[in-house]
Amino acid sequence: MEIVTPGKRVADKDLFSTDHLKKDLKRRAVRGGGFAIFARSTDFFIQLVGTMFLARILTPEDFGLVAMVTTVTGFFLIFKDMGLSEATIQSEKISHEQVSTLFWINIVFSLLITILVCALAPLISYFYKDPRLTMITVVSSVSFLVAGFLTQHMALMKRSMQFSFIAIIEVVSALLSLIITILLAVRGASYWALVIRPIIMSLFMAAGVWIVCGWRPGIPVRGSGVKGLLKFGANALGYYIVNYFARNIDKALIGWRSGAGPLGFYNKAFQLFIVPINQFSIPLHGVAVTTLSKLKNEPEQYRNFFMKALGAVSFLAMPLSTFLASVSHDLILFLLGPQWIPATRIFSVLGLSAGFQIVYSTKSWLHVSLGRTDRWLRWGIWASVITTIFFFAGLPFGIMGIAAGYTISLMTLTIPGLLYAGKPAQFTAIYLIAGIWRYYAAAVIAGITSFILARQILLDSLILKLSICFGAFSACYLLLIIILYRGVAPLREFIGLMGNMLPEKRRVRVR
Repeated sequence: MEIVTPGKRVADKDLFSTDHLKKDLKRRAVRGGGFAIFARSTDFFIQLVGTMFLARILTPEDFGLVAMVTTVTGFFLIFKDMGLSEATIQSEKISHEQVSTLFWINIVFSLLITILVCALAPLISYFYKDPRLTMITVVSSVSFLVAGFLTQHMALMKRSMQFSFIAIIEVVSALLSLIITILLAVRGASYWALVIRPIIMSLFMAAGVWIVCGWRPGIPVRGSGVKGLLKFGANALGYYIVNYFARNIDKALIGWRSGAGPLGFYNKAFQLFIVPINQFSIPLHGVAVTTLSKLKNEPEQYRNFFMKALGAVSFLAMPLSTFLASVSHDLILFLLGPQWIPATRIFSVLGLSAGFQIVYSTKSWLHVSLGRTDRWLRWGIWASVITTIFFFAGLPFGIMGIAAGYTISLMTLTIPGLLYAGKPAQFTAIYLIAGIWRYYAAAVIAGITSFILARQILLDSLILKLSICFGAFSACYLLLIIILYRGVAPLREFIGLMGNMLPEKRRVRVR
């Protein structure tokens, strides 16, 4: 079977059997990654434009109110999946009856979560001492139910590597939901525009995957063999739960101690920091897990594929981290306007961890593809404890202390996390460090250069100033990569990966 393109759908039988995908696996993986990153990059641009408009229409308090609710309700969103999408994606063999049973399990839990969140709405309002939060929470709960309808369809599409269709659905859904959100904000909907946006996007996503995937669930079947899948999903869900608390306790602490205004600044800085990270980690997770799952019985090819992927991720992620931190003031001013200046220092500290966040996220590729979500959960518990300790250590120093705690925790956990995840596949610390340290060293030096340059350039045009800094940063970074690697091998490898995204008759084997 050939690589799926937007003009070609996968037959229903190919949604469950994936043996045909091992042929030309590297090329399929690279092209899938290309489609996924394209979708996320386009979505990033859409969100960026949306943020520029909404930040000028709405107030920091509007964003803060929604952040107060999402800090709590976002926790329940992970239950709509129950870790069962990962189970579907990584399984060597799966049947229509099994996926149908998983689909209805997702629906039941999504409905229960919707009811539970509605019941908790008064408590959330009481905790933050703001009566407006009751209805915000009730309306937000609708997105949980809608999300349950697309989980297994999306998992089947990822399993069969239909990343081109997924890209189209994600981009169209993001664009339409943003247009509706801006129209609502302009007409005076205030924070309700932000509340409704994820619901609208989920509706468009669900409609898209049901139309494109073509699969329709049957009735639940007893004895269909989902016990192992449920155990896999339970461990994955356990990781999501502990990780959620560790990644959101910072916002809860700021909202509780400082209120909506300061939380609005922190949350907006965090969103701008996390959005470019998601352009890499979220789309590549699905592609990498799908690909590595098909190589887990071939250890050498498995390790080689992961290290090449880790190198490509580090090549892009590490410079992103230091560049964001080096131009934080001008970037915030350009994107959000002068009313958001207090967020610049927060963004500069968070930005330093962007590269580590992306590299650290690759640990999930290993845990899930190897079928070891039990180890993933154990690591998540220890990592969450360490992250929480850093947050509380930074709390006496206010928002900046908490931002520093976030960054330091990621820097501390990255290598140990990858080493633990890779142990079943015989990865070593030296092997992993050798794959990323040069990228980080080059990015730090280039970032310092950009930071100094940004403070020497006196221009009224922020676009021109940021462009000059980016050009100087890129030139410095690439030169340092060539020096540290004593050649252009990393650049050649990266260009080769980009070339594999283009149409080509020649097949490329995974080496």
